[in-house]
Amino acid sequence: MAIRNVALFVPLIGVVLWLGRSQRYRGSMVLYTAAVLLFTLGLAVQYRLFTDPEYGARGIARREAREAKAQTIRYLNIQTGYSDEKKAAIFGSTQVPEAPPADARATEYTLGDILTSTNTWIPLIGLLAFCLAFRLFRSDNFLLWLQRHTMLIALATLLPFALIVIVFSSDGKFLGQTTPWEPVKIVFLVAYAAMLADAYRHLARTRWGIPQARFTLPFLVVAAIPMIPFFVLSDFGQMLVFFGVYAVLYAIAVRSRVQLAWAVAIVLAFAPLLYLGFGVPGRVNLRFHLWLNTWQAPAEDTGWWQPFLARKRSDYGFAVSNDDAWYDQSSQLAQGLFGIADGGVRGQGLGLGYPEIVPVSDSDFIYAAIGEEFGILGGLAVLLALAAFVWSGTVVAIGSRDMFTKLMAAGFTAFVGFQSLVNIGGVIRMLPMTGITLPFVSHGGWSLITSFAMLGILMAIAHRNAVATGPE
Repeated sequence: MAIRNVALFVPLIGVVLWLGRSQRYRGSMVLYTAAVLLFTLGLAVQYRLFTDPEYGARGIARREAREAKAQTIRYLNIQTGYSDEKKAAIFGSTQVPEAPPADARATEYTLGDILTSTNTWIPLIGLLAFCLAFRLFRSDNFLLWLQRHTMLIALATLLPFALIVIVFSSDGKFLGQTTPWEPVKIVFLVAYAAMLADAYRHLARTRWGIPQARFTLPFLVVAAIPMIPFFVLSDFGQMLVFFGVYAVLYAIAVRSRVQLAWAVAIVLAFAPLLYLGFGVPGRVNLRFHLWLNTWQAPAEDTGWWQPFLARKRSDYGFAVSNDDAWYDQSSQLAQGLFGIADGGVRGQGLGLGYPEIVPVSDSDFIYAAIGEEFGILGGLAVLLALAAFVWSGTVVAIGSRDMFTKLMAAGFTAFVGFQSLVNIGGVIRMLPMTGITLPFVSHGGWSLITSFAMLGILMAIAHRNAVATGPE
């Protein structure tokens, strides 16, 4: 597995050579460098987690590994957190016995396991998406064609997307752990940028701060698209990211303080009506209660909590108490916070912490794993790489010569920035946890592929900017 991870740097270096020699890339490499640094930190954590018995084992071995780990943690908690009186009451003396040895060992991956693993193919597909996006978006002809037909493309994409969301999605996921948003969000963002590029001058002409309806209505339709996952998938995170990106793009194109004031007023006016008329999805209520009351269970008769409580009792096969069910529900966030606190400044060291006890620590909570084993320094490395990415993307947007590429560059940069903010803010409990991934660091599913495609588009625009300022 370690050899596989090291081997992934071969295509990463190959992409650099391809950009320089074949494509004669002339833009800044800060974007690519920041993305590779984030990807490398993700690789290190993925290796650490997937060589753990619970992550690597399968079937009965996995259950045995999980139980052995839980038993070890119980003894560790007793040793460090119980008084001598409690230890004597449990064991007859103050000496805590050693945890029973674990029979489960980390799985030895075969070559076939590695070649068929999604963790092998997803980064490679992501790099292919990067190359394809770069080749397409550096072309003037493709950009002109895209700007002319982007609304038709968006509408054609919306129909199958809506079908997937309404019919085939369950608990915000599609085909296992795939989020339906990932494959289509680039299309919607490009469509919004193209619409703004065509109509931003008309939107700036207002009466009492309100633009003409024939130019405003298409944007209201596009802006309403994030409400689909909010109510059907209860995907609060993607709604926050999309609304944030759309607001940034509209502000860049139109630059009207009066319209901003109107937008805030409309949101404040319709928010109570939305809540009273449609209600807030149960999963969103759960996220907010988890954020504000992590350590306190909701009342057992709370309407939004009852379906989750019933599911927990069904999973366990008996009527667990309300508090125990809530502790099980909140354990992910709690364990993540404990892990970051234990990491301190320099971290526990790679392989010396317990990040694997946090559910999905290889994906949504990977920042908690980094904080525990790499400490504040590792967390700062992630933040600095993300800051470098956003700064460089902003420079690309400022340097763009036409509104369409300017808005695309700003949109994709803002998307990575907002998604990172929402993910990290949720892990450290500064924001409600929303279940979205950390760009380039989380290596699962469509998220990594989409991130690399966005990177390819940004670097294509950076190349166009550099070529426009001087001879090829």
